[in-house]
Order: sequence, then structure tokens, then C-alpha cells
Amino acid sequence: VMVNLSDICAMGGRPLAVADTLWIEDQADGAEVWAGMQAAAEAYGVPVVGGHTSYRCEDRQLGVSVLGQAQHLLTSYDATPGQVLLMAVDLDGAYFKEYPFWNGATDASAERLQSLLPLMADVAENGWATAAKDVSMGGLVGTLAMLLHTSDVGAELRLEAVPKPPDVAWKQWLVSFPSFGFLLTTRSDHVDEVRALFHEHDVACAAVGNIRAEAGLWLRNGDERVRLF
Repeated sequence: VMVNLSDICAMGGRPLAVADTLWIEDQADGAEVWAGMQAAAEAYGVPVVGGHTSYRCEDRQLGVSVLGQAQHLLTSYDATPGQVLLMAVDLDGAYFKEYPFWNGATDASAERLQSLLPLMADVAENGWATAAKDVSMGGLVGTLAMLLHTSDVGAELRLEAVPKPPDVAWKQWLVSFPSFGFLLTTRSDHVDEVRALFHEHDVACAAVGNIRAEAGLWLRNGDERVRLF
């Protein structure tokens, strides 16, 4: 559920409802999955309104669709040269087992989770950003690469500015998938407004780079500068 809700939020939308498709052996086989989905729906305040269940399936699978509404759409196609790149991420969490998933959701209160869902929509509706993408399986660097590709631009990412848990190594953090993490581009005169909104909700937010006309991604750390592609 969290992954799908983040997709809506990244587009400046507000999640409304979820529908699931579940392939399982029998009803008992899916009990734990259904319980988890219901718990997540209640925590985020976004109901599961329908779906489909297929029984006698050897390969267990779960598909999720989410419905949302956006008054002002953010896409990954609209980053333009000269804009500031910001990262917003909830650092109040921990890694899930040995996986690169930074989990700030499981132990958070429902009030906390529901207070974060509208933030990207607030940014969009105030006209404070033009492009956005949720930090997902590609981690910070991979997600940024996808954003640059679809917008046909380049960027310099300043590592010293990237919000990061203090005890996590850069090698791990740059490929991590946070439960609440977004990249967005904005004009320089909106940076303070965006940061203030996220900081008000105890979410780290910082200007971490700049969008460039020249295609490619550069990493900068102090005086060191490396071009990744």
C-alpha cells in the first residue's frame, strides 16, 4: 500500500482508495496478506474498496491499484535547467532486516502517516514545484537518473547536502528505498517555502543539487566531482 500511495503523492495527488488482486491457494493462505493490507489501509486512512481473489494458485501474487486525485499534476518530464533539486525524506526509521528498505512506516502512528500523505499535493497546489518523483527501488541516484532521462536534462548532486541518517554509510544510503522520500525540482524563490512545509512535519528536506541543460549526472562531495554518466 505504501508504495502505491507514494506514486500518487509524487504526482501531486491525494490517494483516495485501493483495489487489490490476490492469487493464493485458499482463503487461509491469504489471511495474513489480507490482515496486513487492512492494517495498512487503516493506518493511512485510504480504504480498500474492492478487487479480485483467485484460488488454487501455486504462484502466490499480489497486485495493487490505487485511485487518487490531483488538482495540479507533477510529472517526471518537467524538470528544466536552472531549477533547484530538493530531497524530502523521513529519517525517523530503520532498515527492514537485510534489505535496502528504510522503514519509517511500520512503527509510525496513524496520525503521523496520514499527516504526511497530503504534503506533496500541498507543494503542487501552491505551485512550488514542477517535477517530482518518489525515491523507490533505484534509490536516490537511480531515481534521479530516471527523472533526468524523462526530462532530458542533467544534474549535479551535492552529497554533503543530502539528508541522511547519521550512522548509515553513503554506499548504502544512495541505493536505499525510503518509505517516505521524494525528489522535486523548483525555482530558487520557492526553496524556503518547500523546506518549511516539510520541516513543519519533522521531515528532512534540503536543496541537494541543480538541474543542468547538459545531459548527465555529476556527484560532488566537497572538492571532489565525478560524472556517473
